[in-house]
Amino acid sequence: MHHRARSLVRLVTSGAAALAVGALCVSPASAAGASSSCDTTGAYGSADWTWLNGSTLLNVRLTSVDTSDDARVAGIRLYTLDHHGGSHDWPWRFNKRGAGKSQTWETTLQDKRGIDRVGVEAAAFNDAGYRSMCGSASVKNPTF
Repeated sequence: MHHRARSLVRLVTSGAAALAVGALCVSPASAAGASSSCDTTGAYGSADWTWLNGSTLLNVRLTSVDTSDDARVAGIRLYTLDHHGGSHDWPWRFNKRGAGKSQTWETTLQDKRGIDRVGVEAAAFNDAGYRSMCGSASVKNPTF
């Protein structure tokens, strides 16, 4: 009888451990992937991310491509909108590798005001600022 009880405890323990590991490997049900992009003369920008919840983006991957053989630098940034209509322009990332080259950055975003929508802006810059710029339509956060 003692042997049977020990076997039962092992079975329950290993089952609970397998369930816990499985839970860690599966992303939250609310997590959903999204992407957006735009292009303008001299620059292309794209972003992919995963919505974690109403205030956090995970696995944010920003890519900037310099599409013109000129002295300009391509840049990309995200903009976010909160539930009250407020906006947040995130910092520019600059691709200084030259014409035809791309550069990618990976990060996360969190805004305690909430993130209701996300969009991409790309631009070609010179010393005086941006010379051409585009903005994508914003993507709605599906976790709300």
